[in-house]
Amino acid sequence: MTRTATTLSQLSQMPRRAARTSAPWRDVPRPAPRGAAVALLAAAALVAPLVALPTSAGAQPTSCPTTIEEARFASAEELRALNAKIASFGLRNPGSAEHDRMLEWLVRELRAIPGMKVRSDFYTLTRWQPLPRAVGRTRLATSDATGDAGDDGQRALPRASALRRDLAEAGALSVEGVGEIPVSGAIPFTLPTSGQGTRAPLVYIPSDEPITAENARGKIIVRDVEPSFIPYNLFHAISHYATPDFPQTGNYDRGFLRSFEPSLLDASRAGAVGLVFVWDVPGDQVRGYWGPHTGTRYRVSGVFVGNEQRERLRQLAAEGRAARIVVRAKWDLARTRNVIATLPGQTRERIVVNTNTDGNTWVQENGAVGILALARYLATLPIECRKRDVEFALTSAHMGFTNDGLFAYSKQLDEDYEKGTVAFAIVMEHLGTLEQVPSGGPDNRIEITGLTEPIAWSAPEESPALVEASVAAVQRRQLARTMVLQGVGVPDPTQVPRICSQGGLGTILHTDLIPTTSAITGPWSMFDPVYGGEDGIDFEHMRREILALGDVVRSLDGVPREEIAGAYLEEREQRARGAKACAHVRPPLVAPGPGDPVAGDG
Repeated sequence: MTRTATTLSQLSQMPRRAARTSAPWRDVPRPAPRGAAVALLAAAALVAPLVALPTSAGAQPTSCPTTIEEARFASAEELRALNAKIASFGLRNPGSAEHDRMLEWLVRELRAIPGMKVRSDFYTLTRWQPLPRAVGRTRLATSDATGDAGDDGQRALPRASALRRDLAEAGALSVEGVGEIPVSGAIPFTLPTSGQGTRAPLVYIPSDEPITAENARGKIIVRDVEPSFIPYNLFHAISHYATPDFPQTGNYDRGFLRSFEPSLLDASRAGAVGLVFVWDVPGDQVRGYWGPHTGTRYRVSGVFVGNEQRERLRQLAAEGRAARIVVRAKWDLARTRNVIATLPGQTRERIVVNTNTDGNTWVQENGAVGILALARYLATLPIECRKRDVEFALTSAHMGFTNDGLFAYSKQLDEDYEKGTVAFAIVMEHLGTLEQVPSGGPDNRIEITGLTEPIAWSAPEESPALVEASVAAVQRRQLARTMVLQGVGVPDPTQVPRICSQGGLGTILHTDLIPTTSAITGPWSMFDPVYGGEDGIDFEHMRREILALGDVVRSLDGVPREEIAGAYLEEREQRARGAKACAHVRPPLVAPGPGDPVAGDG
């Protein structure tokens, strides 16, 4: 089996912006600050956590923190309890009843924060969800406060989550003359079948061979999931700063880098009946894996199996055996919402803090833990210490990306930025995560390393203020295995901005030229429930990460908007004059069928 490297061969040759200066935190170039105020920002934040700001006439000055006061912030155990509550709702696929209940709880928590103004922006999406429900009450640790203690000292999940949708049970595969083949689950967004499934002959099509009507029409395809990785040295080529323990060598090998979408689109176009993806890791380790997360309505049914079935399925396909594939799911229309919570400051110019709310594990998505903790802390500060509004944008449907609510929200931010009512955005995703990696042995089992998952903290070079504040926060909170990056991709000097991708939700905001910084991790546990439980998170590490993100919010609250914007202002002008700009890469809502044109034709 081949391993695909995500190569960025041009990276080291690409020109950087000319303006550079030396930096106390690294000995390689970084963006030059625009003005003396930004140059002093990071150093001042490290040594002077409080500044005196004037209050209203006749009032006494108030000491206002320019970073988060750690002693007054939520404890690791409090963060764990919030994360447990979110996970207790089960599979929170976009627009599902479980997701709705989680959002109702989240709105109640936000409205309970003094001064917080909360609204919901509803919209309709095309919803795919598995039908089977797991029976029984899943147990959590005794310290969880979301259910009643059982006789065994464990705490049960709330009654609403006792029966939950189960992606692993939504798929099935059987071969005539052999019987059932163990599967890891249905592939999200693939074509639902009847309870009896759909029968067709098996055909093995290697991953390096195109799927066409000639080799796939009317058949169930068996196809390998090829390993894919990014060499760690490529991260360093586009970095501003890396902690000393950030990996220097080896490969960043994660589940989300595996490519499912091209084969699903090709199989849909070819008129295939089904697609069986054979993982490069054991099936029991990816049971219930949620991937892809495009939201595209594929025209082919699909299931995952583990690598232990690889040779068996190839042989059965070579024998011309017929198989029956089952996807127990349904497509329909549903309503979901973005939740927008605003903590007023002295001006309507706002700082935006973003995450998504849908998910399937403790990790995906636990950004709301950070938002609740940060919002509760900021609400304790007097309004004299909050120059700007802080708008917490909890957007929906990232797990069905083509319906992601951040697209519409970011478009509005783009318009509001021109009105002068947006300062910058900061994004948090997959907080506090631990690392899991494939072993590379004969069965390539995923192993837990005991290390924290590397953090990719994007701070685009357009804004030296965001770069300085981000680096200072990472250092102050002593985050492990963290790199502050220009972005995640090959720079293109002919477009604005030069690097489009920020590795997650921040990409959407940055593409719309909103000054943005974002912290994200991409562990196997992100979409893999086997590793996505409580044990996949270090809550002390999560706390430090949220503190660092909060430090950026506080340290830039008093910095002028133009200072934060940096080169974003020039790039917005260039875009208005017709310059080549980054475009939103949005998956198709519906996969093409037989006879439909290939994207880019005509």
